[in-house]
Amino acid sequence: MDEIIVEHVTKIYPIYDKNEDRMKEALNPFHRSYHRDFYALRDISFRVEKGETVGIIGTNGSGKSTMLKIITGVPVKYQGTVKVNGTVSSLLELGVGFFEEYTGLENVRMNGHLMGLSKTDMEQKIKDILDFAEIGDFINQPIKTYSSGMLVRLAFSMSVNVDPEILIIDEALAVGDIFFQAKCFHKLEELKKKGTTILFVSHDMNAVKRLCNRVIWIEQSIMKADGPAQEVCDMYMSYQINSQNDANARLVGQYITDSDKSRDIEKDKPADKPSVLQVPRIAHNEDVVSGTGKAEILSVFFRDENGGILRSIKTGQKCVYCMAVRFLEDIERPLFGFELETNKGVRVIGINNYMLKQEFKKAEKGKLYYLEFAFTMPNFHSGDYLITPAVASGVQEYHVVHQRLHNFDVISIEHLGYENALLDIPAVFSVRQCDEKNIEFF
Repeated sequence: MDEIIVEHVTKIYPIYDKNEDRMKEALNPFHRSYHRDFYALRDISFRVEKGETVGIIGTNGSGKSTMLKIITGVPVKYQGTVKVNGTVSSLLELGVGFFEEYTGLENVRMNGHLMGLSKTDMEQKIKDILDFAEIGDFINQPIKTYSSGMLVRLAFSMSVNVDPEILIIDEALAVGDIFFQAKCFHKLEELKKKGTTILFVSHDMNAVKRLCNRVIWIEQSIMKADGPAQEVCDMYMSYQINSQNDANARLVGQYITDSDKSRDIEKDKPADKPSVLQVPRIAHNEDVVSGTGKAEILSVFFRDENGGILRSIKTGQKCVYCMAVRFLEDIERPLFGFELETNKGVRVIGINNYMLKQEFKKAEKGKLYYLEFAFTMPNFHSGDYLITPAVASGVQEYHVVHQRLHNFDVISIEHLGYENALLDIPAVFSVRQCDEKNIEFF
């Protein structure tokens, strides 16, 4: 059953160059227009079934928040049709729906009434709301005295503890501290398991991939994609990289100085070995590729100390990440690196030669370069990890990506010990028996 139906929704805002143009247009006897149309949304259509958790992503100003306001019933003139079958609890903008002069408790009771909850039902839920929000005696103080963190705690707690059929969240979690964010995610996952329909807007792709099964991408008022979370987030990240390259290119020079302490690995490289390197050529789907196209990644693989190619690596095992790259143009200060991340988008490794202070001054057009990163595999959880190789130029702070193959392959990690957390740490344990005479607390 569809709980949210959006059909051909278009939202246009009139843009005036000068304030007086509004009055001229309103009073003009010939109905002359003094504005230009700005499309916040352009012919958007999608459906959300009962129990789905759907992410909505896109750059700032793309139309995401406007779409959510229309779905939640905020008075906005638009073209098209929107149907919502179920009670909606939403958290769109910090402080919206609260009255500053009222206390937190008064606002909770009033919002419950506006959502259609009876006085008895609301009183039963107040304890859960207050326990989750954890703002103590401030619940009896006016909202205008709250910090942004306290406000988001109360607003989120109110939204998730009233048993909503449809929950809509728009970037609200970015305000809370890390502990509250973790608590909120546990609550959202709990609601998801209970069958609550969730629309979740965020710029945090890890959070979107962790929570959502499906993602809608809206960009510059147009729906660019609607599909599986991993696939659509990868497309969006590639778009972001390509869009950012031009801006970063102008900033790279500002961060490169002669006083840079990184050393040039060209000066330290050993003499070329006469033996022929045997490397596997990769094949990849064009959907995972982003960058300027000035470099081409021809090979990516892991090998062991003896040169054998690895598809599975044990924790604690010495291994080597290898890349072969061809440059299609001369590139100053190239960066070579890779990332490993979980299927939920959690990055567990991210490294490049600049971070290791191994600077490479110039890559020449038409030349092939083979590079290696040798390391010992940390103690991760067992499982499959996605590999993202990349070639860029510049510095860590600002760089231009020439080719990036997002999550193009998988490496399996086998944990040999106890799997108690995502990452185990080496540690030395000691114990000493004490009494009150030789231990002092401060």
